[in-house]
Amino acid sequence: MESNYTQSKPQQLLSWVREQKYKLAGATFVASMVGSFIMVGRNPYLTSKQKLVQARVPTKAMSNLSAQRKEVVKQFD
Repeated sequence: MESNYTQSKPQQLLSWVREQKYKLAGATFVASMVGSFIMVGRNPYLTSKQKLVQARVPTKAMSNLSAQRKEVVKQFD
């Protein structure tokens, strides 16, 4: 692998994403779960269990998108 000083900025970013791909996937999951729960948490008519289930729907979509991005990055390896 080339030194970071000889790589262009996009190459440096792609290299960093490759190294941190599992941390990025976990952070994406946690952030989307928190954001979804905040959105769903405003509904006063749902129980806490229902809110948790409803928050998982957009979180699953974000997880799928994250997995797809990871596969795209893997193609460039």
